[in-house]
Amino acid sequence: MGSIFVLAFLVILVPGLVAYSLLRWAGLAIGPAGLLGLLVILVGLGIYPSLLQRLGWVRRRGRRPARNRSA
Repeated sequence: MGSIFVLAFLVILVPGLVAYSLLRWAGLAIGPAGLLGLLVILVGLGIYPSLLQRLGWVRRRGRRPARNRSA
């Protein structure tokens, strides 16, 4: 269970902080650098569930069976 949290830290938080730090180092103001870092974090949040499925740590959702409506 701890490795899932470490993976989340590496996929979501670290790239956002690295992007923010590099943009600040390159001379971008704090506001735009923060927003772009946040954008990287949001992209990581979107990628994280599919990464867990690809690694086999979480099962894929099964399709729900169709309801029989012949009442």
